[in-house]
Amino acid sequence: MSKKWVTLTAVTAISLVSLTACTDNTKVKEALDQAISKQKEMTSYTFDGGTTLSISDGLLKSSNPLTNGLLSLVKESTIDWKGISNVEPLQFQTDLKITPKGSTSPFEIPILIKDSKLYFNMPALNKTADEFYAIDMQQLSQTGKSPLSLDTLKNTSQLSTSLSNLVFSGVDAKWFKEAKEPAKLKDGSSAKSISVELTSKNEKEVNTALQAKLPEFIGTLQTNGFLSTEQADQFKKTQLNGLQLKAPSKLVVAIDDKGFIRDQTIDINFTVTADGKAQDNHILLHQSYEAINQASPLTKEVPKNVKSFNDILKLITPAKK
Repeated sequence: MSKKWVTLTAVTAISLVSLTACTDNTKVKEALDQAISKQKEMTSYTFDGGTTLSISDGLLKSSNPLTNGLLSLVKESTIDWKGISNVEPLQFQTDLKITPKGSTSPFEIPILIKDSKLYFNMPALNKTADEFYAIDMQQLSQTGKSPLSLDTLKNTSQLSTSLSNLVFSGVDAKWFKEAKEPAKLKDGSSAKSISVELTSKNEKEVNTALQAKLPEFIGTLQTNGFLSTEQADQFKKTQLNGLQLKAPSKLVVAIDDKGFIRDQTIDINFTVTADGKAQDNHILLHQSYEAINQASPLTKEVPKNVKSFNDILKLITPAKK
């Protein structure tokens, strides 16, 4: 009798532990889902971060020589940034510092969006550091020459939420983990740390879920103006079946006591198939957010030495035949 009770007790204990683990993991996933949705409430913030890229030609390649030359500068590089973003009215500034692989001389690209115009200086195109190109985003939207618009830029938080929800909705809750020790933010406060890891155990499962979501993912980018119809169709034809996430890959986020994601790290390995050959890619990205919804004023002034970007746009986007 005692052996039966011992066996029954052990089975019950194991079952309860398994059930509790499942429930806890479900709660962890729900916490991340809620934090992702919470980002839609960010109307202003400061940010800084960086990324190290190792991107193959199969993913970043253009038939246009100028575009291809610009892409070649970033696909094997380290990029750092810092800036301010306000949604209404749309105001944005950042300084990109790009260091191509093997180089010790980074180049900087200051960017400013104010009064419906986007200003930037790019060493490869501008003659001096004080010469800026300007793009009238309102005019560009009205002419229909670009799928990108001011409304699109204002809705980047909503778009990011939609895309993130798409990606994580197909991932089983058991792969979501909360760290025992809270993360420390820059302001000294504590935050809940949640991670999702891609390993050899779940690589196949996650890729199956990803493939099912990719058409909708591309469609969402198109609907929100980040891809033209032609670009979306091209992605669907050439990229969907060839994209595979590879282990080890990992996402880690820190969620503050108000529910906002304040810090995130994405370390992802993946392959794309081009010309029948799988090409390796790696992205390591880190970004943090501060002063959320505190309406931080911009510190950059509208440049005085400004040139129209229309001529460059004609070179990057040839007229349709």
